[in-house]
Amino acid sequence: MNQVALFHAKTASADDIRAAFDTQIRAQLARRANFDRKARIVQLDRLAEAVKRNEERIIAACAADFRKPAEEVKLTEIFPVLQEIRHTKHHLKSWMRPKRARATLGVFGTKARVRPEAKGVCLIIAPWNYPVNLSLGPLVSAIAAGNSAIIKPSEMTPNASRVIIDIVEEAFTPDLVKVIEGDATVSQELLSLPFDHIFFTGSPAIGKVVMEAAAKNLTSVTLELGGKSPTIVGPNANIKKAARNIVWVSSQTTVRPVSHRIMCMYIAMFRLRSRLRFRPRSAESMERRPRHKKQRPTIAGL
Repeated sequence: MNQVALFHAKTASADDIRAAFDTQIRAQLARRANFDRKARIVQLDRLAEAVKRNEERIIAACAADFRKPAEEVKLTEIFPVLQEIRHTKHHLKSWMRPKRARATLGVFGTKARVRPEAKGVCLIIAPWNYPVNLSLGPLVSAIAAGNSAIIKPSEMTPNASRVIIDIVEEAFTPDLVKVIEGDATVSQELLSLPFDHIFFTGSPAIGKVVMEAAAKNLTSVTLELGGKSPTIVGPNANIKKAARNIVWVSSQTTVRPVSHRIMCMYIAMFRLRSRLRFRPRSAESMERRPRHKKQRPTIAGL
C-alpha cells in the first residue's frame, strides 16, 4: 500500500473563495453553449481514470485519517464513484432528451416540451465518514447535468482532502471543478455566495444552517441528512445475534439503526462489541477511530 504524508487541512481565504466562484461564473455562458453530452462524458471518463490512478492513495489516506480498512475503502469509497460514472454514461442520452408535455387548453394548437437544462454553479459540502464517495459521487451528477462545481471536503479528513484535490486537478480545469479546503468559517463564506444549487451531506442541525443560507439567495438544495432508522427486535429473536448485526451497521453510516426493544441486553452487547471493535489487537494495529478530536466524542459515547 502507498504511504501518504500526514496533512493538515488548509483554510482558504475569502478572496480565494470568491475568485474560484467568479472563475466558474465567467465560464457559465460558454458551458451552456458547448458542454454537450459528448463533452460531459469526456469529463466523466477523465474523473474515472484519475480515481483509478489514485486508488492506492485513497486507501492510504482513509487509513491515515480514520483507520478505514482497505477493502472497506474499495467497497464504500471507490467502487460507488466508478459505478455512478458507468451508470450515468449509460443513461445520460435519455436523461438529456426533451420530453413531450401536454399543452393546456389556453395554448391549444401549440406543442410543449420539458427540456433539461444545467443549473449553473454548484456547491458540494462533503462529510468526514465517506470523504471520497460523498465528494466525487455528487460531482458525477453535477457534471452530467452540465454544471460546474466547487467541492468543500471535511476538514476532519485532511489526507483524503489532499487526494481529492489531486484527483480534481488531474481531471478538470478550475473553471469546471475546484476544491476549497477549510473549517466552518470557510463553509459559511461559501454559503454566502449565490450558488445555483447546493448538495450537502451531514447532520440535520447543520442542514438547517445550509438551508437557511440557501434561502437568502433562493438557491435550491439537496440535503442528505443523518438520522435513525427504527429496528424492531421481536420477542423470540436471538438477542445476541440481533445485537451483533445491529452494531455491525451502526457506527459511521447515515442509515444506522436504533432499537429500543429489549434495551438492556442490546446496550450490554453494544458495549461489548464496541470494545472489541475499537481495541488494538496488536502492537502494529491501531484502533480504527477518527484522528480529529471533534469526531472522538461520537465514538467514545459508544
